[in-house]
Amino acid sequence: MRHGIWGLVAVMACGDGGMAGPPPDGADDVGVSLGGKTDDVSYSECQLASVVEWVNEGPSADEMHEAGVHRWAADNIEAERDGADGIFGTGDDVVFTDIAEIDDIPYVGPVAISQLVDAAEGRCVEPEPEPEPPADPYAEALDVTLEHVTFPEGTPAPESYAYPRAEGFGLGGTEFWQKWPGGLNPTYSFSAGTDVGRRCMVASALRFEAIMADPPDELVRLRDETRWSGRFFNWNDDYSMASWDGGQATLWAWRTGLIKWISATNRDGSCELPTYEIVRAAAQSCLAMAERNGDGEIQGCEP
Repeated sequence: MRHGIWGLVAVMACGDGGMAGPPPDGADDVGVSLGGKTDDVSYSECQLASVVEWVNEGPSADEMHEAGVHRWAADNIEAERDGADGIFGTGDDVVFTDIAEIDDIPYVGPVAISQLVDAAEGRCVEPEPEPEPPADPYAEALDVTLEHVTFPEGTPAPESYAYPRAEGFGLGGTEFWQKWPGGLNPTYSFSAGTDVGRRCMVASALRFEAIMADPPDELVRLRDETRWSGRFFNWNDDYSMASWDGGQATLWAWRTGLIKWISATNRDGSCELPTYEIVRAAAQSCLAMAERNGDGEIQGCEP
């Protein structure tokens, strides 16, 4: 709220030599709009709160002016804050509750607000921004359309393996086939896998969970209409120490009651994982085989 008294205060101060030249802010200029913005400059809540705190501590108009606040604003802020007796620290003082009340004082506009923010600099300690949550290194494994999966640099090898869960389907075991001279063929020990092989094995298990959260209709039919009961076994072809990349993601019915869930580890540590479409194609192939056999037998089927 602008007060008529301020015209008199300004004239008196000017006549006394306290103000020279036109004021840099108009009497009714708005210094800070809603959201802490003035012209093309934005201020944080902390900066504006620091201005209110400083002014409420009682710096004199001279002290505000010495700190860089133009005389028209400094004198009027002091007069408004100190009340009718003109003395700070008495019962008629005004305690400003927010920057809007200071901004409402005549001749406090964009220039004065900027000067006040600069004068109160150092009081505002902006909180440290919340750190970005680390990206999920297995995020690509959850994309059921993506066969070739990579990891951010430095993704550690998992030390343990948690068997995935899925309604109506199961993925048991861990089976590595290490495709280089002296490699283990196979090893059923998760801890015996290479660092990148174990990482791909875990990624493949996560892919299994993602697909089985909404399995293809053909896979549900395969479980319900054939001799297969929904059991898979986690198999990984590891080429990480081989002289070539030769693996691919696929499914293969090793026995009537068990389908191998096959992934591959490349030499660069990336993986090839079964996709939704690979699973659907394998289920279609196995359904056709069961129908041809006439007895629900699916052994040997693959996409």
